[in-house]
Amino acid sequence: MANSTKMLSRRRAVQAGLGVAGALATLSSGTIGALAQARDEPALMDQNNQNKQNDQDWAKRIEDALGGTKGKFEDNGVFKIELPRTDIKATIDGVNVEPDFALDGELTFKRVGGDTAMKFEVVLLDSEVNPVLSAWLDQNVDPKLEQFTALHNHYLFDAPSIRFMHGFAVGNEAKIAGALYQALKGNSGTPFGHKDVPSDKLNAIEKRITDILGGTGEDSDGVLTVSVSRKEDFRQRGVKLPSEMEFDSMFNFQWIGGGNVASIGEFVLLKDEVDPVARELRRRKILVTALHNHELDVQPNVYYMHTWAKGKPEDVAHDLRAALNKTNSEFV
Repeated sequence: MANSTKMLSRRRAVQAGLGVAGALATLSSGTIGALAQARDEPALMDQNNQNKQNDQDWAKRIEDALGGTKGKFEDNGVFKIELPRTDIKATIDGVNVEPDFALDGELTFKRVGGDTAMKFEVVLLDSEVNPVLSAWLDQNVDPKLEQFTALHNHYLFDAPSIRFMHGFAVGNEAKIAGALYQALKGNSGTPFGHKDVPSDKLNAIEKRITDILGGTGEDSDGVLTVSVSRKEDFRQRGVKLPSEMEFDSMFNFQWIGGGNVASIGEFVLLKDEVDPVARELRRRKILVTALHNHELDVQPNVYYMHTWAKGKPEDVAHDLRAALNKTNSEFV
């Protein structure tokens, strides 16, 4: 706690709008180095503006390749695009679920040298799975780097049955994004071209849930998503990827009436954490609905445990946090 009063965490610095330059200025205030930095400030500002413009142009090429679908920058230069299946009306355990709550695909992009790494998690109906898979593989984006990495459920008691397909590719950002777009557009009902971008502005109870979990929260049409990073560095096929490239534990909350919420969780776990987390969840009456990989070749190897809970929002958040405390998570 004492250290937290002296410095800003990476995520809090970003949320405060300081960025890397602001953090450096805070740490070096009053020093000769800071004075030298101040003299060079116009050149640094020009470089920063150029880098920002380059990032915006890169992101725009991705958005255009995905039918004009808007995305959002996360920490560590990760660009994320959500693909909620607004065309599907589904229930889980009798609850009518919102697309942003339980039917939300996610594409994440990160510059790696002169290329772009893309990880995807897309939501499909049973009848869409193999047509989409064939269309993705048949395009031969790059035989050495294109990967189909997982296919599975995340939920129990869902109607219709929802499947999640995962994959990974490295290459030109427009080419790999466009290949996925063609596979999904021609073989699934996945909507594209939406302008909705989740907001960091949370109401009081959303902020309370986020604080309990020790993560960062976003609101999308009344659905709260809280992400909690891991402390490890990850490499997929030798490419170093930050936690924001789908290595964050994620927790969604949707109001279901009577002051209660439904919650789905996705814990990112090392193998030695799986049993302790499962035991803590079951002790607290939270359902475990799936355990599997999302990747084929990642170091360190991680597993994904999916959960389902209903109850008072703060109670559910405390129960999930108790399980998260069994992991090497980076709380903020």
